[in-house]
Amino acid sequence: MKRFLILLLLLAVVAPGMARAQTSAFPAPQNDVIVLDHWRTHSGDNLAWANPNLDDSQWQTGNAPTKDGGLVVKVGFEWYRTTVTLPEALQGREIAIGMGTLGEVYDLYVEGVLIGRFGHWTPKPESPFDRDVTYPVPHGIVKGAIVHIAIRQWMGNSSTSYFPFYSSGAARFPRTPELGLLSTVTANTKLYTFSGVVRNLPWNLCLLSMLGAGCVAFVLFSAQRARAEYLVLGIYCIGSFLAPLAGGILAANDSVMRRSWGPVMIFLAFGAFNITPLLFLSRLCLRFRRELEIGTALSFASYLAIAFAFATQASFTNNAFWTTVSSILPTLFYLLAALGLLMQREVGSIAIGIALLLQQLATAWVNSIHTLFGMSDLRFMPLGPLAVDLRAIAQALFVFITWIVLYLRYRQEQLRQVALEQDMASARRMQEQLLGGSAPRVPGFDLAAVYLPAQEVGGDFYRTVPLHDGSLLVIVGDVSGKGLDAAMLVAAVLGSLANEVERSPGSLLEYLNHAVTGRTGGGFITACCARFFPDGKIVVANAGHISPYLNGRELELENGLPLGISVDAEYVEAEFLTSGAVTFMSDGVVEARDSRGELLGFERMAALTSKTAAEIAEAAQRWGQEDDITVLTVGRMAAV
Repeated sequence: MKRFLILLLLLAVVAPGMARAQTSAFPAPQNDVIVLDHWRTHSGDNLAWANPNLDDSQWQTGNAPTKDGGLVVKVGFEWYRTTVTLPEALQGREIAIGMGTLGEVYDLYVEGVLIGRFGHWTPKPESPFDRDVTYPVPHGIVKGAIVHIAIRQWMGNSSTSYFPFYSSGAARFPRTPELGLLSTVTANTKLYTFSGVVRNLPWNLCLLSMLGAGCVAFVLFSAQRARAEYLVLGIYCIGSFLAPLAGGILAANDSVMRRSWGPVMIFLAFGAFNITPLLFLSRLCLRFRRELEIGTALSFASYLAIAFAFATQASFTNNAFWTTVSSILPTLFYLLAALGLLMQREVGSIAIGIALLLQQLATAWVNSIHTLFGMSDLRFMPLGPLAVDLRAIAQALFVFITWIVLYLRYRQEQLRQVALEQDMASARRMQEQLLGGSAPRVPGFDLAAVYLPAQEVGGDFYRTVPLHDGSLLVIVGDVSGKGLDAAMLVAAVLGSLANEVERSPGSLLEYLNHAVTGRTGGGFITACCARFFPDGKIVVANAGHISPYLNGRELELENGLPLGISVDAEYVEAEFLTSGAVTFMSDGVVEARDSRGELLGFERMAALTSKTAAEIAEAAQRWGQEDDITVLTVGRMAAV
């Protein structure tokens, strides 16, 4: 770590000289290095133009052969020539030419002799991604003080400025060719590469912040799975970090050609991640959700087209068309999303909308607007030894504001969730009080009850009421649905029972049916009501509930309609003489489902009815609880 910090410190000292201008020379002693910044240039291709005796006086005077990393590239061949006079300090010594990022393929000639080639010409012109290279001049080629240098450059239909492949900084910053001592030029090449990494630190820090934001987004999504926007934002941020990382690693390999499918696929992946914010914004902007989803698909299609054009060396016209489409199309939909967010009149949405507008304005400025006014594109704003890109600032601002807004919303959601959990806990305590506890005691009867709601509160209920004649009234029921709504309906049913327990089972079910009809919200209630007498007789009426079991055998009852469906429903009573315990259950027992999806079923449930209420409930829960489970057993106590 200390060595890394020392290296950065040294680079911070030497790099400011490189940050003065895009074509400035590396600060080196004049007698060691000559900056080759005066050239003549000519379009076309003729190998005779490498001849040192060629008369190039009619050629156009141009800038040094460098490449600025822009999206617009000149297609075809371009030749450069220059003539320099070696100072005495360089004559007769080992010299070299240092080249920076230039073109897809180029040849370097000294005195008409080919001394270096970047890429290859056959079977087709292609090259690795741009980098700084040192080309030693073989001994004996330069025979005097005058040196003639020529460069044959070819640019194809692709651009070296694919973002995933210049994130390391090595190919982002141009370098003016230089001629000098082999040792000095070699050292300068290394320093140019390292200084590119240092200058590119703002971009890399921005990408690192994207990684952190993506991790936070995934954490938020894991806590709130219903908020799909957290997942989409996490994919965007993590992908925006991983694609340039993979691209930078791939671009550093000399054997990987820029037109091969590996770089194209990474470029396509980066394009997909680059338009993911449209999908993210569609989750926030309800007004234009469908339009933004369509925009996401169209934008990805444009990136697919440009990736295909790069890979297949399509005509430059098609390449330029799809490059323009892939730049403009997403911007239009981003502006639509920003408008929709601003129209929602919510502080968080407005903040995201403004940040999005700034990001798109920054991108539009760099890509096209600055050319209209003849101003700087603001991609390489110097900040000491660093270069700050306007788009990086805007992107970091957008992600930061979006993260803050989503985090605040997450906190509000968490507070609401805590409040809801507290309310549910209170509702469960109240429901337990309404049910009268898990083991009611009634003189003359042996009762056991177990109630296991699937959620905090449930829709099952039971009530045991001793009557004045020594009999016992039992009712067990199940409200369709789960959660708080079902629990509220349970409370209404139990409240209706308060003063009507003296009715017969059939009459009581009819009363409850009248009481709840029109109040179930489209649902219904199943219930089974029984009256146990001390002599062993029981009277039972059923409203669509599972029939009770006696000694492993289902009691045969006429099944009436569930409560709340028809106000005219009638419930027929049946009488039985019992000598054992009667077991009442809710459908949460029979509908228990294991990991393979197999139900507990009636056959297994009947076999369980000989067990205690606790054992039945435990067996159903262990099988796989999906609904509220209620088990109530009623038996007579032997006379003392």
